Amino acid sequence: MKLNQLKPLATSITGLFLLVPAAYFLLALSIRILFGSTAIYYDIAPSFLQAASEIFSFQKSGWILYGPLLAIFLNLLSVFKLKIEKKSGKTELVIYHHRYWLNTAVILQSLLFVIILTAYLIVEHYRY
Repeated sequence: MKLNQLKPLATSITGLFLLVPAAYFLLALSIRILFGSTAIYYDIAPSFLQAASEIFSFQKSGWILYGPLLAIFLNLLSVFKLKIEKKSGKTELVIYHHRYWLNTAVILQSLLFVIILTAYLIVEHYRY
């Protein structure tokens, strides 16, 4: 019995699309830090400061943080296949690893984005 039927190309393309908001935010943040231009950053940053009671606050800033996490989850399901096998009367969970380079690249890029965004959130938390 297979627990995972996800196609590797579909999950990698979905993962790449989930990384777009975080990549745009990190691009705006790096432009702000390296060159001092704040125009793009201040178009994005107010969504972090808005009240939690606003109805669409998740669409604005949630995709920046949770998009890479969802991309990691989807691509891990595609790279690692879980299978339940019965061997000599015992039921075992077997993990198979497939070498899908695009899924692995999306996982690594997502991990990098999560680390950078976590560091950004920690710095902003202690800054204010």
